[in-house]
Amino acid sequence: MANRIKTAGLTILDTRISYFEVGSGRPVLLLHGNPGTKNDFRELAETFADDRIRFVGIDRPGHGNSDELLPETPDPWFDASAYQEFIKRICGGKAYVVGYSLGAFLALKIALREPGLVAGLGLVAPFVAPRDPNESPSSIPEYSRNPLLGTILGLALPSLSSGKMRQHLQNVWAPVPIPEDILEEEHKRYTHFEHLVSMMRDKNDMLRVLAEVQRRVNEIRCPAVAILGTKDAVCDPAAQWKVLEALPGIQRIDLPEGGHGLPFTHRKEIGEALVKHITGCP
Repeated sequence: MANRIKTAGLTILDTRISYFEVGSGRPVLLLHGNPGTKNDFRELAETFADDRIRFVGIDRPGHGNSDELLPETPDPWFDASAYQEFIKRICGGKAYVVGYSLGAFLALKIALREPGLVAGLGLVAPFVAPRDPNESPSSIPEYSRNPLLGTILGLALPSLSSGKMRQHLQNVWAPVPIPEDILEEEHKRYTHFEHLVSMMRDKNDMLRVLAEVQRRVNEIRCPAVAILGTKDAVCDPAAQWKVLEALPGIQRIDLPEGGHGLPFTHRKEIGEALVKHITGCP
């Protein structure tokens, strides 16, 4: 059956990666946000996959059921290398890439690093410009590698992050109230120490190449669409568009009642817009 999800795993760059796939057509790689898992796209993929589109949802390294990606030397582009290898091995060497939130920034990195692997870009509630342009990388991921400091942080960080994570999850769903059962489940998942460190590491990698990616967006030549929620309480749509409008030929779709959590609150609209763009790509 075309809409039956298959879950699998593979090892890339010495890292175990978990993913699902559904459908049988053009491969579409789904990159979740920060925090997030491949299941953020599960219902959308099950609904819209068919013989034209094969959705491939990945637990990004350090999230969900995927191991942490650890380069031998610090390299903020190393994650792009992992996704490139994934596209080559699972997506037949070329994929349309959908990025949600910080996943949209990763999609831009892949398109810049290896343009021949990317057939098109679908940027959903993209997070490509932090609210604070002067934000600097956190030292916590590095401290966490020290046995003593790691133990202390492992005990303290989940409690210290509890209130902030709860507010973040509420902001993601706003202006729609987040269902209480989902809030409790995701709050519990995303305040685990290992997950918090992975989130910080992802944000650090973004900040370290932010200026370069923003400067080079105009080099991307594949078809692209940005889908923005005008009531996004996590990142300012105007600031994101200021970066993305430099991407040649990019289409913009605004959802007037949408917030940041578009894959959860506006699944039908997102799915229809993506399918239209994907099937229209050469």
